[in-house]
Amino acid sequence: MNASEHAENIIKQYQRIAAMPEITISADNMEQFHGFMNLLSNDHGSDFAERVLLHPHIQKIKPHIQKIFSQASSLYERHWAMRILSADTPKQVFEQEYPYYQHYERATALEINAIQALAAQPIDSALMVGSGALPLTSIALAKKGFTTDNLDIDREGLELGQAVSERLNPEYQMAFIHNDICHQPDLAKYDVIWLAALVGDEKIKADIIGHLFKNMKSGSQLVVRTAFNLRTLLYPSINEQDLDPFKLKLKIQTYADNFHSILIAQKPV
Repeated sequence: MNASEHAENIIKQYQRIAAMPEITISADNMEQFHGFMNLLSNDHGSDFAERVLLHPHIQKIKPHIQKIFSQASSLYERHWAMRILSADTPKQVFEQEYPYYQHYERATALEINAIQALAAQPIDSALMVGSGALPLTSIALAKKGFTTDNLDIDREGLELGQAVSERLNPEYQMAFIHNDICHQPDLAKYDVIWLAALVGDEKIKADIIGHLFKNMKSGSQLVVRTAFNLRTLLYPSINEQDLDPFKLKLKIQTYADNFHSILIAQKPV
């Protein structure tokens, strides 16, 4: 299949999703979303992806795709948060039934190993920006012994995330902060800050990075989850130039399991 044909398949699948009367978490709807995400697999190389992305209609619908995907992701997290909270065996639901549990365990382990290898001093404290209703990354960080805070601009999602954390692991005693990251003080107390992929559009992300650079302590690290190739259709991407004046320390572009891509930067000492 050539790039033009692949672009047409993406457009057709997007049109099916856009025609849904309502975005809900149902078996039929999830089948449509999974089919769409498979079309955006990281298995496709950069040259092929670039040709697909240059299709004029793809560029036209890109903002609408990102909006729908953000909405669907939020609903999906809340759906599973409610399942965990209502379950008699919440850890079993979380670790054995939630489809992306192993994915986040592996992805976060990759990030943790990277920041520990890059750090000159031991890392103790972390902030997860955009923790949401299902704070998988924060739970993984706390499990590794990090003192972890969670921040989200969406109060309802944040409160669900806190309830999930307390139900699964009350011993972690993580903090949950309702705020806009660009208005959050005291960022200098963290050794590392994670920025979720779905936090803001390109302009908002630029504002966030500027605020983080101004307020983080020297030597601290920033982990940015982003996308490349066809995955940039799902959520706004950040590249290494966007991180300036942070110093880029590591760039990971994954080609397996549809992992997000990772940028790790440091505020210069």
